[in-house]
Amino acid sequence: MASACGAALAACLTVVGAGEPVAAADDVRVVTLIDDMPGAGPLAVSPNGQTVYCLDEVRRAVVAFDAFAPERRRDVVAAAADGQPIPVAIGCLPGDLLAIVGRSGDEWSLRTFRIRPGEAAEPATPLQSIGLGVAATAAPAVRLVVSHTRDWLAVVGLPEPLPAVLRIVFAGAGLRPLAPDGWPRIATDTQPVAAAVSPADELVLLERPRDGVTVPTVAFYVGTGGELLRLETGLSQIRDAAFDRGAGALWVLAGDPASPARPEGLWRLDAVMRDGRQTVNPMLVTRLVAPRSMVAVSERSIVVTLAGSIVRIDPVAEQTRARNDEEQDNP
Repeated sequence: MASACGAALAACLTVVGAGEPVAAADDVRVVTLIDDMPGAGPLAVSPNGQTVYCLDEVRRAVVAFDAFAPERRRDVVAAAADGQPIPVAIGCLPGDLLAIVGRSGDEWSLRTFRIRPGEAAEPATPLQSIGLGVAATAAPAVRLVVSHTRDWLAVVGLPEPLPAVLRIVFAGAGLRPLAPDGWPRIATDTQPVAAAVSPADELVLLERPRDGVTVPTVAFYVGTGGELLRLETGLSQIRDAAFDRGAGALWVLAGDPASPARPEGLWRLDAVMRDGRQTVNPMLVTRLVAPRSMVAVSERSIVVTLAGSIVRIDPVAEQTRARNDEEQDNP
């Protein structure tokens, strides 16, 4: 297990030789893409990173735009009318499909829509719809992540008594939930608050202990649901996570707006060795106000939704420094 954990950590977190100070890089670029969307919420991105999708929670529509030409904006799923499921999370599937987790009263569902040029799909006529179960309470943050192999997805953060993580496989346009023995076995005393898929196609969960005191952890799960690796993050109030498209570094939106030592913003999780043990050192890349969701769109850029706006963050110097550190540690 130790060797497997070491390989997973080296592959999925940026590796540095020693702990870094918690300080934002001076030359990180933050570019405002959209500043007139009060309902800007969860994000998804096409497999090639060219198109970003944003759930407009006020209009209940899904908007598509180019992260480098945001004026090219259009609805790809029209606004949901009263009585239709309220969209809460989105994800991109092969074949120009968009998956949407929705809630109608106490009933939760997963629906798919075909993305077509020049027209918006109608929420009332999904390509497929499957029920996820019934839960009377709203979830604080539901996430939908899609594998790199594009043959499974995971719905994370559904409210009790629904599973905390539900894995679903798909072939072509068809979706099918996996049996429970294929789900990650989440401890009953923890709650997933963010999710991502590692470069090795593992499901990675940021989990918060329900005691409200213990530091959240990052856990890697293999396809059969078994836990491969778990480490403390050193961060509080984690909101979202994503791996970049270059070195495979893991980035998170986290932090406490009232904490000078751990302010809210974009953080990179570095793998370090302390006293012969693998640990995580969080590196603040840039401060952000009320960050919500994030996707990696290129080797050098990450798109983030804030309160009422969408920005692109280009931490070029940070990624270059990480690669240089890795080369020095592994000559």
